[in-house]
Amino acid sequence: MIIDNVENFGRYVGLHPLFGKIAELLATEDLANKPAGRQTYGSDDFYINIDEATLRPAEVAFPEVHDAYIDIQLPLSRSEFMGWMPRSECKSLREANPAKDYSFYNELPKTQFEVKPGQFVIFFPEDAHSPIIGEGTTKKAIVKVKVQNQ
Repeated sequence: MIIDNVENFGRYVGLHPLFGKIAELLATEDLANKPAGRQTYGSDDFYINIDEATLRPAEVAFPEVHDAYIDIQLPLSRSEFMGWMPRSECKSLREANPAKDYSFYNELPKTQFEVKPGQFVIFFPEDAHSPIIGEGTTKKAIVKVKVQNQ
């Protein structure tokens, strides 16, 4: 997991061949004014979901993991809290849908942190994460980046 300010995203371009293209997109696109829904950029190697979500209490924010895609999450309208734990600590499967690339687990993360507009978090397949924690509603962007060698 990585958390940083959006203007620093370029520091991470060596982590994935598509991160350079995503750095350019984050520097030029006005994601906050995009409509809710999927934004595509030529292929399924990466895309952006603009999500308008209701924040939820931490005690029902069961962690999710993904095998095929890396998540880059960016709050757009307000801060949100997120939970994190190593995937290796997830033992009790709650729900899985390999076709939609998600699994949820029953264990709740002990680590929580605030992510503000202007910041991003990168969650890799080994990161179990619980986003959209808080009260009220939010608008956010989730960049989905296909894991290499998939």
